[in-house]
Amino acid sequence: MRRVPLPVLHLERPLVECTDCGRCCTYVGIGINPPTSPRHATDILWYLYHQGVYVYVDAEGEWSVHFETRCRNLGVDLRCGVYLDRPHICRSFDDRTCEVNAPARHTLTFREPAEFLAWLRERKPRLHARIEKGFVPKALRPERKEPATVARAPRRRAVARTARV
Repeated sequence: MRRVPLPVLHLERPLVECTDCGRCCTYVGIGINPPTSPRHATDILWYLYHQGVYVYVDAEGEWSVHFETRCRNLGVDLRCGVYLDRPHICRSFDDRTCEVNAPARHTLTFREPAEFLAWLRERKPRLHARIEKGFVPKALRPERKEPATVARAPRRRAVARTARV
């Protein structure tokens, strides 16, 4: 029997075990609608008004909102307290493909409302103009310089003249 040598994959760095990290148990990420309408754009603003929340777009163009919040079942030893009965979403996590061992690329990340509004103003000016009118607090609106006006002399009111007889 002839032996066939198999290639050995060398990793750039060793895999980080779940019990050394626990990162995936410290946030919730949810897919959201992209800002294609005033409603969706103002939803994103609402997310960004909250601390510990950011919005990102991944390499596939999918928009998500990310809430920094630790799972109540994650122990101080970074082990799951309900491992045998954990939800399906937790069962789909794999330390070989997690964000620490195989980092995902985010093409855009917004941590503050002003960042999102600046992007919207540049990339979707019509949508930005629609939401700026009624959905953006004045504190987040860019200062606009008023155009210089030419001073005009006050208009004189026309006085009715009557003819004397």
